[in-house]
Amino acid sequence: MVVSIIGGGISGLTAGVLLLKNGYSVNIYEKNNNAGGFCTSWKRGGVIIDGCLHWLIGTHEKSAIGKIWREIGGIRGDEFTKLDNFCKVYFDGETVTFYNDFDKLETELLRVCASDGDRVEIARLIDTMRYIGMYETDSSAPPELKTPTPPSLEFTCRTIKLLKCTVGDYAEKFDSPILRYAFYNSLVDRHLSMLYLATTLANMCSGNANLPIGGSTALIANVVEKFESLGGKLFLNTPVSDIVIENGVATGITLPGGETVKSDHVIAACDVHHTFEKLLGGRVPYDTYKRCDADKTKYPTYSFIVASFKTKADLSNRDVVEIFKTEPFEILDKNYDVLSVRHYGYDRSLMTDGYTVIEVFVTTYEDDYERLKAMSRERYKAFKKKTGNMLRDKLAECYAAPSDDIELVDVLTPLTYERYLNSYKGCFMSYPLGVKTPQILHSSRVDEVKNLYLANQWLMLPGGTPIAIIAGKFAAQSVLAVDGKAIS
Repeated sequence: MVVSIIGGGISGLTAGVLLLKNGYSVNIYEKNNNAGGFCTSWKRGGVIIDGCLHWLIGTHEKSAIGKIWREIGGIRGDEFTKLDNFCKVYFDGETVTFYNDFDKLETELLRVCASDGDRVEIARLIDTMRYIGMYETDSSAPPELKTPTPPSLEFTCRTIKLLKCTVGDYAEKFDSPILRYAFYNSLVDRHLSMLYLATTLANMCSGNANLPIGGSTALIANVVEKFESLGGKLFLNTPVSDIVIENGVATGITLPGGETVKSDHVIAACDVHHTFEKLLGGRVPYDTYKRCDADKTKYPTYSFIVASFKTKADLSNRDVVEIFKTEPFEILDKNYDVLSVRHYGYDRSLMTDGYTVIEVFVTTYEDDYERLKAMSRERYKAFKKKTGNMLRDKLAECYAAPSDDIELVDVLTPLTYERYLNSYKGCFMSYPLGVKTPQILHSSRVDEVKNLYLANQWLMLPGGTPIAIIAGKFAAQSVLAVDGKAIS
């Protein structure tokens, strides 16, 4: 039985490894010159820029997602960096650190609280986080192969207030100005549910969100090695132009040169919009996704502008992630007063010739994408250069370093994600977990076409590497179920 997988990211590689282990012949077709999808890195200016891993859910030995990572070869042993904290926030001469330890985090938040109300809220948050602990999306089986299990009554009662509250609204609960600012800017979007932040911090404090040594490059290289060692074939620089459908059955794929590859099953492990609009050419409806895309209140999307720099300065005494309150600045006619900074000096394998890479992140939304998309090539290049230089100056000010010590090497935007990954409006992840966002749990199967399956971040909230690896597993399980087999 031959399976063709479109896309060599985490979902495609996961499905590929699991199917190979169950006796299938698997070919993966990847449009770029390296595998990994969003989980990737690249070289600019002689340094390595890691484009993905800020933490990896599944690093605890008892993690269910970690079991999948180990099965597909991504995680080997305990080669992790455990960061001391999630981030350090600077605000008007004060600091507060979100430690990756329940006790230290509680002590630190209490240190800067301003009232009894603050103390009560901090105690309630830490208690809830301790209860959440190593929380993960259910990775046991796709929805069509199991009876959904709702969360326990205790879990719902303990977390419902956080689920129904945005990060921004939660920040307003505090009387302490630095706590308000810190929580308000702790995630990429203040409109995300506070439960998303709480579960992230809980996983970090529980040791289930560490960083693999070598970052995205090493993680994907390990999975590719596993895939190829089992006999899988990975075709790089090989985009797919069409999914072949005959009498309602997916029978193969077409490559740009016109060559047709016959397949018993086809897995589209790429952006769902690209799958239905380009690879299926509108022949198959996907109304559920379109309804989500049309409702930006419930299902907003976001992305980033990321400016990457290199420096030979010693950053060993700096926290890896720092958030600075700054003088207001403007990008695409929007005002910001925060600089979110991350450096990679914690891992020597990500340093080159003494240079450390620093990244500055700016959150963008669909209207920003539309403005960038409308720019001419010349205007777009000028925008990237101007934005990169402006963020360099801001970074130098925050780091108290001369601008000449920090060199701009790359600027990516939502258009970069769109070009490199066929990503819907340049999205970095799927719909975020918001307070008005009903959970999405789509099947891997495409009802209108037999033997066609989906494996991507858009199947479940809130996207990211955990959802990508789960989606790959679910697609493999769906193939096995159709063929009357159980996953081994």
